[in-house]
Amino acid sequence: MKSLYLMMFLANTSVGLSLLFIPILTTNYGISFFDLGLIGTAYGLASFFSYALFGRLSDIMGKRKYFIQIGLAVSCVAFFLQLFMRDLGTMLMMRGFVGFSLGIFSFPMLAYVSKFSGHREKVAWYAGFGSLGWFAGYFIGGVASDANVAFLLSGVFLLIGFLLSFSLREVGHSKVQVMPFVDVVKRNFAVYATYFLRQMGAQAIWIIFPIFLIGLGANIFWVGVIQGLNTLCQFFVIVWLGKRSSSENDEKLIRIGLLLSSLVFILYYFTPDFVQWAPVYLLLIPVQVLLAFGWGTIYVGSLLHLIEHNKEKATSTGLLGSTISLSMVAGPIVGGAISQVFGMRAVMLFAAGLTFASIFCSRWIKD
Repeated sequence: MKSLYLMMFLANTSVGLSLLFIPILTTNYGISFFDLGLIGTAYGLASFFSYALFGRLSDIMGKRKYFIQIGLAVSCVAFFLQLFMRDLGTMLMMRGFVGFSLGIFSFPMLAYVSKFSGHREKVAWYAGFGSLGWFAGYFIGGVASDANVAFLLSGVFLLIGFLLSFSLREVGHSKVQVMPFVDVVKRNFAVYATYFLRQMGAQAIWIIFPIFLIGLGANIFWVGVIQGLNTLCQFFVIVWLGKRSSSENDEKLIRIGLLLSSLVFILYYFTPDFVQWAPVYLLLIPVQVLLAFGWGTIYVGSLLHLIEHNKEKATSTGLLGSTISLSMVAGPIVGGAISQVFGMRAVMLFAAGLTFASIFCSRWIKD
């Protein structure tokens, strides 16, 4: 299990390292907010199909290790190729390839973890190390403060993860007689719809968030620290929830996370442009801690609900990944467009409104 946790940590470290610099690179290349949204959409659209496709194939074939190894190898190549991004066209292609590569192994790996006894706690540790990886990626990227170094390291980390995957053994996952996609979606539609609305608002923010922080006076280092703080706290929240939560509380966890998320997005909107007694971006540190509780409860509640209510574990959780990706198709382009016309703070209100709507949608999530 330790190898799996480390592989997830390394993979998300690579994701965080790369993602930190994408908005900043677009400003260097003279790419507009709207085109930045298109880049985010290319990543989301590619991963949307990849998560669903390879999660389902993993269930049908009963081979988790195979997809984990292939996915890590392809991801290693994809992340290295980001070194060649120079304009809008190359950024669209490379980020699309990165999104597709991550979908090959992510949810087959989660299904592998869920096979073991005590799966609730093990899934939480797995998800927690994913968040810890995001923190490491943001922090290392902030320290490096150089996009080429970040892209190089991201490829190296995935190469290490690929080598670690040879220590895994196929643990006798049987082939699953999976329901059609449509039936799996119908069964879990309330979870997917709730997640989509929250994540669409969040992704509209994340595509411009580094630029927003720089506008508040932060440099690259502090952008990495502020974004990384959220994911570091997520690790502790998610692991704690895995130990303490029960299957009867998964729906409540989702609703608590939605309420906290909507509060965070409103607080982003009201962040002042200037305060006399401290750098203004430091005011967001406690807000990021609150965000960690919001995301952790939604993520753990949703994952565990799907794992425990579906025999098609990789398919149902893979569709959750596709739901996140679909929000990454819609959210960035809408966030970029709103920023272009109304300014970045308007995006925060948009996200808060969508999250409030998702609270009502979550009422249909049932045992």
